[in-house]
Amino acid sequence: MDYDPFSDETLDDPLGTYARLRAESPVHYLPRYDTWALALFEDVWSAGADSLHFAQPGPVLEWIGAKEADLIPPAQAEVLEAGASIFIMNPPQHTALRRVIGALFRPGSVAALEPRLRELVRERLARALPSGRCDVIGDLAARIAVEATCLLIGLPVSDGPFLVEIVRRFFAREAGFAGMPPDAIGASLELREYLLEAVRGRRKSGRAADDALQAFLAVEIEGERYRDEDVAMHLMTLVTGGTETLPKVFAGGVRQLFHHPDQRRELVTDPRLIPAAFSEIARTEMPTNFLTRTVAKDVVVRGRTLRAGQGVMLLYRSANRDEREFPDPDRFDIHRRAPRILSFGHGTHLCLGQHVARLEARIMYEELLAAVPDYEVVEAEAVPARSEFVAGWLAMPIRFSQREL
Repeated sequence: MDYDPFSDETLDDPLGTYARLRAESPVHYLPRYDTWALALFEDVWSAGADSLHFAQPGPVLEWIGAKEADLIPPAQAEVLEAGASIFIMNPPQHTALRRVIGALFRPGSVAALEPRLRELVRERLARALPSGRCDVIGDLAARIAVEATCLLIGLPVSDGPFLVEIVRRFFAREAGFAGMPPDAIGASLELREYLLEAVRGRRKSGRAADDALQAFLAVEIEGERYRDEDVAMHLMTLVTGGTETLPKVFAGGVRQLFHHPDQRRELVTDPRLIPAAFSEIARTEMPTNFLTRTVAKDVVVRGRTLRAGQGVMLLYRSANRDEREFPDPDRFDIHRRAPRILSFGHGTHLCLGQHVARLEARIMYEELLAAVPDYEVVEAEAVPARSEFVAGWLAMPIRFSQREL
């Protein structure tokens, strides 16, 4: 089969494309990018933990970056000189950095956010309930996710709406345009510049704080501290990841529960089931189509030899629907209890913010199901995301009986 992650066929029906890859070509070569696509759960799981053979970043991302650089005005080109983010670092530097900043993202640390986030969720629902309608992304999840992100990083919460919009533009794609269109590139530059100013402002103020911005300023790797530009790039990874993916997963879960009313009723009756249910939601609504690596050392995968220097695409959404790992994988079941999922990655680049995402999701499902257990999804107005990297939903309106919280 002919697979291209940027083709209209793939963007229109990624899950169908991935099903064909798993059946026909699970280790698939893409000559245009000199890259291999891994479609099966076991292969993606193993590659994620194998930093000896698979290193960051990958040629597909470099190809996109080259296109991006061609579209950037010369006066802004210096913004690209910032160092690599945590997203594309390798051990031992990556390991050392996670050891320093990881404490901020542990369950015990993020639990301190719960009272503020629950208050915010209730405030957002209280605004929506009298109207009988709510977009669970724009009116709820996007706002909660960006506030949590700002609190963890150390950015002004009042900048949340600006960050939501700029990240939306960053991930927006245009039909017939492979990779980032000009406005998405412009958003990328604006976000980098905003974060660079935030870093410079914090350093100049001398103010100490228990947040990620301060942690990155204090990091010392191999005897060197990060430049302001490096810190800004690290923060950009946290901002884009923290504000974009969880709302898409949450909205997909709201829709799944609407289509499975018996399972929704179980969660309404016993909210203690929500954390386990969210794991199934995260499996079926996995937003990341793929992440990339470079083959660092020749390796054989299912009889195919991947040569050093070639690229690798880890197809996470495909892996989470792999029939070999999950019986009846397209069936949504809050009682599945899968021993392994790839929704938060695996191995070296296990998602730093997974505990934040689980906390946000639990609070939002608890409060939404308590307030409007009988909601209906307005399917005709749901807007799917169409992107090579991040799938899911851009809008998910629901309706319910008008009421007060």
